Amino acid sequence: MDSPKFTPQKNSVKIISFSNQTTKDKKLLKKFVDFHWRHYENEKRYIPLLDYEYLGFKLIGMTGFFEPQNKFMQYADMRFFLAQQNGEVVGRCNVFVNPRHNAHWNDKVGFFGQFESIEDPAVTTALIDAASEWLKSRNMDTIRGPQNLPVNEATPGLLTDGFDTRPVIYYHYNKPYYQQLLETSGLEPVKRVLSWEVPVDVEVGDKLEKIALNLQKKFNVKVETWGERPLDVRKKEMLEIYNEAWSENFGFVPFEKSEFESIIDDMQLIIDKGLFIFIYIDDHPAGFFGGVPNATERMEPFGFCRRCELLRAAKMLLTKNRVKGFRLGYMGVKKEFRNLGLSALMLWHQQKYAEQKGYEYCDAGWVLEDNYNVIKLIDLIGANSSKTYTIFEKKI
Repeated sequence: MDSPKFTPQKNSVKIISFSNQTTKDKKLLKKFVDFHWRHYENEKRYIPLLDYEYLGFKLIGMTGFFEPQNKFMQYADMRFFLAQQNGEVVGRCNVFVNPRHNAHWNDKVGFFGQFESIEDPAVTTALIDAASEWLKSRNMDTIRGPQNLPVNEATPGLLTDGFDTRPVIYYHYNKPYYQQLLETSGLEPVKRVLSWEVPVDVEVGDKLEKIALNLQKKFNVKVETWGERPLDVRKKEMLEIYNEAWSENFGFVPFEKSEFESIIDDMQLIIDKGLFIFIYIDDHPAGFFGGVPNATERMEPFGFCRRCELLRAAKMLLTKNRVKGFRLGYMGVKKEFRNLGLSALMLWHQQKYAEQKGYEYCDAGWVLEDNYNVIKLIDLIGANSSKTYTIFEKKI
């Protein structure tokens, strides 16, 4: 197992390279997590995940993203980097090879994520150079990112527009100068991911309702919400639909059964079952449309104790019913049922429920900039552009 390595870099930037196996590694991982607390200390729009989500917490049975026993770590090859100047941490990132991605796309792309840096090009360049060298040693020819953990849950890319918008679950916030830092380090934009915010009571008029009801009748569509079938059935249906529906999307990585089911199990802590719409055509699962309450509303650190993580977790769970908005981030329609307008049908049913439940806004997100069918649907309901994330890469 690789041990931590200390490599002098130009402009007095020192890179510390480490894994997640030893006691020394775990101490460095704590520094890795601590950095974002200092880096965003006075930034109210930055709502960090719980430390336990990164480092784990045995008392409550939570496995952290960075722990060796995390399911992603069972097949991915990963390394962590800290940048130091004068003995102080000034930047960080991790880097990994995901063999499932490379098998699916038949390429040699490695990823960096969890990127943070002070506003100093020398720091970012040192981190990207170190990450690139590590990937080259694994026979990769491209570095792409940022791709934060967990893969397939965290929105990919760097926030490049929408810095003044509200925090939303599974979206990360970063400093506005990050794009310039990455481009100075030789990375170029390769794809953008878009999101929109929609008031739940937006007037969609009779047009969407008429479309939805006509589709439901024409194709003999059966509509259900989450709780109308057993959890095991829902897991099976969602995995099957998701892996097929997303297989051709940029950057997609197929879910393994155990990995997907773990995500669904974790989701049960905050789920509102009425926000998930499932459709069946001739009793065959055709698609689903799912939203989760924006629990980030209830995760703001306490002013008197910013690192009181148990209190923050308790607040989120005990007050989750006070959440005013939700994120529409789970969707898929099987290929054989595409171009029938079924997304409009599911959207209409979801909006009806959300309005009855008293939600005030919906964030519709993680839509690739060239997914014209979904963008057309969003334009139909008059959504307002919210956030843009940009994915960068370069040959190494």
